[in-house]
Parts: sequence; C-alpha cells; structure tokens
Amino acid sequence: MVYQTVIFFYSARYTQFMNDHSLFIKSSEGSFTTLLAYVYDIILARNDKEKIERIKQALNQTFKIKDLGDLKYFLYLEIKRSKKGIMVNEMKYTLELLTDAGLLACKPALSPIDNHEKLSSIGSVPFTDVQVYRR
Repeated sequence: MVYQTVIFFYSARYTQFMNDHSLFIKSSEGSFTTLLAYVYDIILARNDKEKIERIKQALNQTFKIKDLGDLKYFLYLEIKRSKKGIMVNEMKYTLELLTDAGLLACKPALSPIDNHEKLSSIGSVPFTDVQVYRR
C-alpha cells in the first residue's frame, strides 16, 4: 500500500521531501499543496480549496479513502484552528501520561525532584517496565 501511495504521488507530480520521505510537495500556478503520509493516514494541506477537493477525488478513485474532515488529532498532537491561526498542543497525550502514572490529581511543582537529592547509579533499582520509562 505504501509503495502504491508513493507511485500515486509521483504520477500526480508531487516531489518527495528529502528530509522526510513521508512528505510530498507540489507547487504550481500560485498554489501550494503538501501531503503527509503516515501508514494509512494522509494529511492534505493546500491554499486552494478547489484543488484539494480534486486531489481527494483522485485519491478516492485510486484507494477508496475516507475523508475525516478538518484535522483535529494526529500522532498525539491536537490541532485547533481559530481566526488568529493554528494551535498545536499535546494536552490529550499529557493527560494520558499523567493518568497512567497515577499523577493526574497531583499539585504542580517548579521542580518535580528534591533539589538536595543525591543521584547515584549504585544501589538504585532499575525500572521494571522500560516502555513506561520511555513514554
């Protein structure tokens, strides 16, 4: 599927961004389009609404896509639009992390660690769940 998507973008004259191979760009006649592909999700951004509808129709004819409307969430990012611009935050992800760690009701602190604490790699117990530590 990924290979077919790349072939589709190339045939529609999109250029693959060299620093991020999931990003495709097309600029012509004063319009600009970006397509960001991540597994089975594609984010479309364009300064011309009519042309974005055309690319969605072409994608639907080739892949039978489902249009989810304006972007609200993507990879733990929450996207909100207003007249002032676009705001991106990770509030939902942060709340999930706090809930998983059992810290949702905790009071905020300038520093979550005692400033006088002496850290040492000797005698400390390693984390049992590396996945939780990495999150």
